[in-house]
Amino acid sequence: MIRVSGGRIEIRVRKIPKPFPKNVYATTIWPFVFYEPQVWDDVCVQKHERYHWIDQIRWLVIPWLIVYLLLSLKYGGGRNHPFEKRAYAIQNDCIESSSKHAPKS
Repeated sequence: MIRVSGGRIEIRVRKIPKPFPKNVYATTIWPFVFYEPQVWDDVCVQKHERYHWIDQIRWLVIPWLIVYLLLSLKYGGGRNHPFEKRAYAIQNDCIESSSKHAPKS
């Protein structure tokens, strides 16, 4: 499944391939954003990946990828990586907003 919005080409894939770790369910390599089925409709994950999409435009893709990989050697992946901190903050804010507006049962 593919959706195109605002220049992004978002693609649902069965599995994010190696060299990405198993716990990565979405990734951005401009102009593409890849999502596994379980996060395809997750608005908060979409906001996280769209942040990376814009960041890659600002930096230009190749320099962004090189710096990302070099920083990964020191910080690893996930929340500790400097390029991930803002993306996770956006995702967490989205999750908090969603839970505040969720119907009470």
